[in-house]
Amino acid sequence: MKHRMKSRSKKTVIFAAAGTSVLALTVPITALATSTEPGSEAPGSHCTVDISGGPVQCFPTYRAAIAAATDGRVKDAPLDVRKAVANPAFRKKIDVAGTAAELRADEESDEESSVVIGTEYLDANHAGKSMSFTAESKCTPDEPGFQVDQVPAEFNDAISSYQTFNDCQARHFADPGLKGDSTSWQIGGQLSVGDGVDNRTSSIQWSYAEAPTAAQLFADCDEKIATCKFEHKGDVTYSYGGAHEVARAYNCTSIEQVKKMTWTDATGGKNSLSVELGASYKIGNALVGGEYSLSFKTTYGHEWTWESRVSDETDLTVPAGEVGWVNRNTKMQTAGGEYTVTYKDRKWGHYIWYVRDFVATGPVPHEMGVVDWVSRPMTAAEKADHCKDGAAVVTATPKKAKAASTKSVPSTAHVLSGPR
Repeated sequence: MKHRMKSRSKKTVIFAAAGTSVLALTVPITALATSTEPGSEAPGSHCTVDISGGPVQCFPTYRAAIAAATDGRVKDAPLDVRKAVANPAFRKKIDVAGTAAELRADEESDEESSVVIGTEYLDANHAGKSMSFTAESKCTPDEPGFQVDQVPAEFNDAISSYQTFNDCQARHFADPGLKGDSTSWQIGGQLSVGDGVDNRTSSIQWSYAEAPTAAQLFADCDEKIATCKFEHKGDVTYSYGGAHEVARAYNCTSIEQVKKMTWTDATGGKNSLSVELGASYKIGNALVGGEYSLSFKTTYGHEWTWESRVSDETDLTVPAGEVGWVNRNTKMQTAGGEYTVTYKDRKWGHYIWYVRDFVATGPVPHEMGVVDWVSRPMTAAEKADHCKDGAAVVTATPKKAKAASTKSVPSTAHVLSGPR
């Protein structure tokens, strides 16, 4: 049983193909899983290995590989690798699992910890076969970090993109032993290795790096500490946000009544960072929101708005003894892309940071949407509440109901570093 050292030095391991004359740890590629769950690829498509040595374990799905790499702490990784990397909730689970592994190892001295520090991909954009590296702890500011002096044979001179986890930044080298051409330190989901080391990586180094949240980057943009630019990507999609009530009337008479209802309706937008930004941060009122709106108009040729307010009149026909109400279903537009946040001086170790895969949905400006009205017989309680003192037609505050949205905003936005 391997014991976890309370004070560790930099870990180094060399991987080599079996049968070579290199004096190094030989790590055979072994396919251990035979799952046929949806999303399965060829056996051995997704692998894991601990940087301190041990066998490379390969699985047909990324979900199975991550479950093994986290000692079962993360069992529900998305089957689609690119969706996994783009999902902040998944990355959070990997980091939480890393903390849990450290705590358990601290409590039980003979317990091994398995913390995912990064995943490497054979193809660009986090596609193709993957190799997830694990270590005995997260990257920390008071420790030297980790390194692999020779990546496994199948990944040598073949890595095209990568993702870091658990407070780690990564640096890729073209030659074994952290030598030759190299990238700068980078954090997060990098769609390519870059710096001339695409498909040339032979060794990798990880160390601690403090990374900002999107909220911190946006705050710096709003305070003009950094400049913020948005680039839209892909097409605009349209949907309806769900019918919701905007006016209501009760007909207490014995004949059909037509009531002219004057109403006002406000519809707000939403984005894939709403939870992280917090309820107090209204992106539509901030500089970053204005930058998004400007880019939208430049890219697609029409207006964007984060919130719209519409007023109108509707003739509401209510049969005798019934309650009627007016519904509005707001037309919405959804588009996404990425923010580039640029600093004059390095912050968190870099001049440039990206908030990638940011998606927003907002009401289409100057569009009424679908407006209709419906009615039903009043209940006894409604008659008692509203039909008093000879009242004829009684208007009332619209019933508040959560809109059944047909278009959700995916939780996709994530932060990664740019040039140092």
